[in-house]
Amino acid sequence: MAMGASEVHQTVENIYSFVPTLVLKSAILLNIPDIIANAGPNASLTLAQIAEKLPTETPNLHSLSRILKYLSFRGIFVQTQTGENPSDARYSLTDSAKSFYVRENNPTSLVPLLLMLTHPVLMAPWHHLHECVLQDCHAFEKAHGKDLWAYEEDDPAVNEVFNNSMSTITNLIMGKILRCYDGFKDVKTLVDVGGGKGTALAHIVKAYPHIHGINFDLPHVVQTAPSVPGIENVGGSMFDSIPSADAIFFKNVLTDWDDESCIKILQNCHKALPKSGRLILAEIMTAEDSNSYESIEIVFDLVMIALANGGKERSKQEWTKLLQISDFSVVKIVALSGLPSKIKIIEAIKV
Repeated sequence: MAMGASEVHQTVENIYSFVPTLVLKSAILLNIPDIIANAGPNASLTLAQIAEKLPTETPNLHSLSRILKYLSFRGIFVQTQTGENPSDARYSLTDSAKSFYVRENNPTSLVPLLLMLTHPVLMAPWHHLHECVLQDCHAFEKAHGKDLWAYEEDDPAVNEVFNNSMSTITNLIMGKILRCYDGFKDVKTLVDVGGGKGTALAHIVKAYPHIHGINFDLPHVVQTAPSVPGIENVGGSMFDSIPSADAIFFKNVLTDWDDESCIKILQNCHKALPKSGRLILAEIMTAEDSNSYESIEIVFDLVMIALANGGKERSKQEWTKLLQISDFSVVKIVALSGLPSKIKIIEAIKV
């Protein structure tokens, strides 16, 4: 059956769907959003004005104009034609670009996430996705011979890129968590398992200064964490043991692991908590019916295949089952609004 023009167009767009991300990355690496932002809150710059801020004496204005034209079409820049000559065009930032693509002094910047996901080391596993269908394997290990966590231990640069990205996501999420969930108010000692650089705990301790926070992650991760009053950085493996505390917090950690690994981690949490101790999870909770998934949930689930150790996104029923097997009882589920994914707070107590 012959395909219509619209079907062909959609097919070709799907094939070239890698282009927007990588062209945006080129603009980020050229620091163009910051160049425009540094010129003023409503700045509009010509090609020549942008080019003179680039780290080269011989910029290719023709290539630059084509990149900016495309990204303007994508709604990242605003192109204004002030004359008949293409070189008369001026470029400014959209509101979303100001919020998410400017790096300097911008706590909501998602540039670290973009640089992490498009890093050659983290792009390589996607070329092995099909092998996860043909055999029981992990794509990252197929690409690099070891899992992501072991790779980061051996490569400080990748470790830094990854943890910067996680800190960025945490900055975006923690404000929502602290506005929607008040379960930290009665906690005296809180362990953040897989806490990276301690970004989540810094938000929590700032909101609840009485809390003694323990940022718990692999030794090579916590050694990069800054010193923050009220927070103790502790290195170790959640598969061996977890520091004792009144409550234990996870944010987007258990999603990286298969069910068997999650149960092992949760059982270690059970040992670390006192009677009726509290477990607080901030994780994506998918719809029970896969037909009701939003596209971003499906993307995140594929990221788990590419980068994680058998990880996956889970529904309420799946989270509840894991917790029950590990002797926890779910007491509360709190939805967070204003986020691109369905992250929810799952509060459970030790039984």
